[in-house]
Amino acid sequence: MRGLMLAAMSLACGAFAIADETIAPPNPNDWTQGVWEMIREESAFCKPAPRVSIREITEVGWGMISVHWTGIDANGNRLDSRYVYRYDGDKYPASINRPASESISWKLVNPRHVEFFHWSKEDKMTEELSRKVTADGQKMTQIRRYLGGAECVDRQVFRRR
Repeated sequence: MRGLMLAAMSLACGAFAIADETIAPPNPNDWTQGVWEMIREESAFCKPAPRVSIREITEVGWGMISVHWTGIDANGNRLDSRYVYRYDGDKYPASINRPASESISWKLVNPRHVEFFHWSKEDKMTEELSRKVTADGQKMTQIRRYLGGAECVDRQVFRRR
């Protein structure tokens, strides 16, 4: 009987530990890496909000970062975009799975903060963006400021999966 009680207590403690477990960032030098799911109710958009937005950010070697952005847009259409970059300030295509009409340059400010900029083919900056990860590594906020014309700011909040 005592053994059964100890086993039950051990299982209960294990369940609490699992429920309280946080997911560690996979790269201590860049906390934005990992799989992130947008929290729609904590986000705000200038345009209609996507229904689902997931970012998988991974270092793929040679200093390259790969992003696979999937989800469902506001109209129910599937989102599927891929892009790669380095934190060197150079411009990279905004998409690698279809012809890109713009480029993006990237800067790692510190392990929890990335800044990036969208550029038109005419070499005009069209958007300023940043991603910041909370001190516990479990939430990431992406701020997008549209430039030119009617200025607007998006705020997307993600949770680490």
